[in-house]
Amino acid sequence: MSTKKPLYSQIQDYIMNQIDKGTWPPHYQIPPEREIADQFQVSRITAKHAMLGLVNDGYLYRHRGKGTFVTDRNDHPPQQETVTPIFAPKPQPNKKLIGFIMPWMESYYSSLLISGVEAALTQLSYHFVYKRISNREEESKAIHDFLNIPVDGMIIVASQGEQHFNDDIVRLVLNKHPVVLVERTMRDIRTNGVYCNTKEIGMLMVDYLHKREAKNIALVTYPPLYTIGVSDRVNGFQNALLQKGLEPLSLERILSISTDILDQSNNEGIPSEMIAFLENNRNLDAIATVDALLAQYIGKACVKLNLEHIDIICCDQPLLYPDCVSPIAYIDQSPFEMGTIAAQMIVDSIVNHTEPRKQTITPKLVEISGEPVYSSTKN
Repeated sequence: MSTKKPLYSQIQDYIMNQIDKGTWPPHYQIPPEREIADQFQVSRITAKHAMLGLVNDGYLYRHRGKGTFVTDRNDHPPQQETVTPIFAPKPQPNKKLIGFIMPWMESYYSSLLISGVEAALTQLSYHFVYKRISNREEESKAIHDFLNIPVDGMIIVASQGEQHFNDDIVRLVLNKHPVVLVERTMRDIRTNGVYCNTKEIGMLMVDYLHKREAKNIALVTYPPLYTIGVSDRVNGFQNALLQKGLEPLSLERILSISTDILDQSNNEGIPSEMIAFLENNRNLDAIATVDALLAQYIGKACVKLNLEHIDIICCDQPLLYPDCVSPIAYIDQSPFEMGTIAAQMIVDSIVNHTEPRKQTITPKLVEISGEPVYSSTKN
């Protein structure tokens, strides 16, 4: 028994055995990756890895919206999605170009992240092309567009609502195309990644508010499925309250704001749900927000409702605005540093063919004076 064989390889052996025995004939729809993952008690990314490997080898083909099917090797597979796998572009010795894909997010944070990437790539004599995306379909299109240019490598920031990786990202990794993931990592497939330990952010916030003896606390966030990072911050916040012997926030103390707020060209208006939330919670001592943009809106709402006594703490460095209660502290995820690390990783991967690695950035709490107060301990 080959107990040391990789799990994805065991899944591939199982699939090929079903095909060779005729149990799964040509054009048979095989079980979805979710069922395969459950059967082998592995993550969905491991099942996806196995299935896409067989797609790339021509044993399976995928049909968008329908599933994965057995290829008829006596014929050509149907001309559907992913019949032609994504391959790395041909080397361009005189061209040093990186593709950078990022979803819409809070503007100051994103500008620091972009600046970090640009500064490091410029120093390394690389250029980059930038694509901002709103959903998984746009992410796939950006990947294909960059491969057609072609770029020498890609830096991809975690997309909104992406609980499972886009197939095109997995193919890039399987085909050993230089790629660095930012704010997200693949657990079961080795790839380059840099991200902040977002699970510690909630702990830092709660620690700080607890030291200030805040009793009535609320949390303003985006929907948990917005990104893994947002979900981690909310869960970390609730777990930290439990560890302090406090009750987790009730649903009445958590306000979830639509991500449509990120697309607004001006931020003069205060979302009506924020006004209603504060009017129903006038006894609050403190409010935590998952990013600086939400802190800005909450600060303006506090001024409008004469609630300037409320302390605000947010994730990411806030900008200061008139007629706005400014945060007393924020959690620094070091986006500029994250960008420079991502740029160095992608160039190392291209030039030195380095082994994939992951780097975690430790978040730190900073008071508005700018002096770091304390940070969580690295593992």
